[in-house]
Amino acid sequence: MNLTGGKFKGLALGFTATFCWASFYIVSRYFFGTDSDGLDPFWSSFLRYLLAAAVLFCFLAVQKQIPVLTAALRKDWKMLLLLGAVGIAGESTLLFYSMQFTTAARSNLLTNISPVVTAVMSWFITREVFSRSQIFGMLLGFVGMLTVFFLRGGDQFTGGKVSFLIGDLMAVAAGICWSAFTVLGENAVRRYGPPVIMCGAFLFGALVMIPVMGIAGSRITFAIDLRGWLMILYIGIVSNALANVCWYAALKYLKPGELGSFGYVSILLTVLLAFCFLGEKITLPFVLCLAMILLGTGMMLKISSSDHQPEKRKIS
Repeated sequence: MNLTGGKFKGLALGFTATFCWASFYIVSRYFFGTDSDGLDPFWSSFLRYLLAAAVLFCFLAVQKQIPVLTAALRKDWKMLLLLGAVGIAGESTLLFYSMQFTTAARSNLLTNISPVVTAVMSWFITREVFSRSQIFGMLLGFVGMLTVFFLRGGDQFTGGKVSFLIGDLMAVAAGICWSAFTVLGENAVRRYGPPVIMCGAFLFGALVMIPVMGIAGSRITFAIDLRGWLMILYIGIVSNALANVCWYAALKYLKPGELGSFGYVSILLTVLLAFCFLGEKITLPFVLCLAMILLGTGMMLKISSSDHQPEKRKIS
């Protein structure tokens, strides 16, 4: 790949988005690791989604796409509601809440079951055909993911002395929600464009959180300390809104297959950041499982020269 001006911009935008997503795990884990009772997770998620929707709305206003958003809200509000419930309120809340029980590296790794689940859903819904290498990659990634459940590690908050099962299962469930979001939202993304769908999904995701907070008896308050507000602002603006804007902007300069390779960077970057800033203990068996998942995912996502379908990425 020749590093022309456009390519360099695409790589810079892709890496920025990837870093924003990877930092989500570190910020969330740090918050829950130091003060799990300081802020209700459902209430903080509602604020993050609403903030992300507002930022994306401003982005669409600059791009003069508000009429497109209005048309999507009017004609396909049911689909946006479903996407908001599954891909935002479901995926992002489960992923965020898993940080209370498991480590950043484990959560990132287990959430990336989504390519396997997406492939299975695509076969049932669209009857998509897979090659032998893709099927082998699917199995290899699944075995690597399954093996992670039996490994132990830790960070400066746990010391490896607690069971990670609850958090691990939440991370897997988040990956499944994202897979459903990817498959269900494919047609809507083609009609209206990714930024419009992301904005609508974040908006409806915030609305879905209202009854969830009522049922859960969430503690709704604006009396949040500075660290809590910084976390909400960072994840809402950076990990949710900015990451998606940079990701889809990168598609102007890079092919989907080239941009898709940043998925590997996201996992590796999260592991590195967790090791450096959270004191996570990365064992050799964990590294081997990581290699299996990366190799398996790479085999599944191998794109032929004639395939130009847009790559979809996690919104956190």
